[in-house]
Amino acid sequence: MVSHAAARGRRRARRDIVMRGFAHSRYVTILDQVVSSLSNFALVTLVANVTTPEEFGRFSLGYVVLLFFLGFQRSLVGEVLLVRFSGVGTRPRGVDDAAAGVSVSVGALAALVLGVCGVVAGGDVRVWIALLAAGPIIFAQDIARYVLIARKRSGDALVSDVVWVLAAVPVMVWLVTTDADAWLLVAVWVLGGGVAATVALIRARLVARPVHGVRWLAQNRDIAIRFSGEYASLNLSNTVVWFVLTGPIGVAGVAALRGASLLFSPLNTAFNAVRIAVVPELVRAEEPRRYRARLRETTLILGALGVGWGAAVLLLPDSWGVLVLGETWTAAAELRWPYAVQGVAMIAYTVLLAHFRARARHTASTAMRGTLAALTLVLPLLLAVMISTTGAAWGFAAAVALSVLIGGVWERRARRAQP
Repeated sequence: MVSHAAARGRRRARRDIVMRGFAHSRYVTILDQVVSSLSNFALVTLVANVTTPEEFGRFSLGYVVLLFFLGFQRSLVGEVLLVRFSGVGTRPRGVDDAAAGVSVSVGALAALVLGVCGVVAGGDVRVWIALLAAGPIIFAQDIARYVLIARKRSGDALVSDVVWVLAAVPVMVWLVTTDADAWLLVAVWVLGGGVAATVALIRARLVARPVHGVRWLAQNRDIAIRFSGEYASLNLSNTVVWFVLTGPIGVAGVAALRGASLLFSPLNTAFNAVRIAVVPELVRAEEPRRYRARLRETTLILGALGVGWGAAVLLLPDSWGVLVLGETWTAAAELRWPYAVQGVAMIAYTVLLAHFRARARHTASTAMRGTLAALTLVLPLLLAVMISTTGAAWGFAAAVALSVLIGGVWERRARRAQP
């Protein structure tokens, strides 16, 4: 009788461990980020399949603007939550609602800017309207994910993103088989995001309060302004360069570059996922040996992902490439090597950035990301003028590699300065 009771107790204990692991762990956080980006990857891939290279190039310009603002709100709000509140036992009252208010306000600003870009870039007005509607909806879902992760509830964030994939992707695939217009794909993607946002907001019991967001920004301005400033300087240059590149290489050249970057977007997703997952772990790892072990683990994971995915893309058969990118594949296939090199450089870049965030070495992260911002604006454009689209691709790769060197120099100086 005692042995049966003990066995039941052990089974219950194991079940509790599994449930706690699903509720939150760095592996669940990584999986959530991967699933989160799956719907994004499906959107871009499927739009590429139903549009000409020129149409895909115009869509890509709008999508780049949307991603810029999404990343901006992550740095302004999301990263602050991970760095400042991941280790907090009792959270200040209303802090998450106020943070969500800031995020939704950024989404509204994104919608306004997308409207202006649509007028300037031209193309199908319906696509631009669908992208414009995405701003507030997608941003609300995204900030709810960050709140849940900071609360050690990454399992709930994963549920929201699974709902998005299930609600949108099957319908989008069916629309492609019926030769539907691109704007319908974007609209279904946005509606799926709305369902996912509702789930995430309910699970987080989150109510966005933009007015309170002003006070939240004031209280966290020391790192919020720095993080968002780093991101804005880097990604504003990255966004602007796509528009400027239409001069020397044309819209079709931009489509080729975006197509090649899309092939490596799952790798970028995985890198971001690992960074988002590991920063809270590093913040909590006060013991030096445990901290170094986490960094080594992160480097090994990123190294395996970078080399493995890069090799897979380089060996991708033409038939599969056409399936993913449609007509854009022919030009994008020639750009795989520079993007593979960029992926390898991103391994060191991601590890350094996570380390700088966790150890509050903000000057070092600003120097590294500022270097990348400047070089991203200059090198692709310069090499595009010299050797066309291929040169632009190598310019992006060189910018990442050189910024890693700058980050390494700052890290070496910091170690020498330690007593």
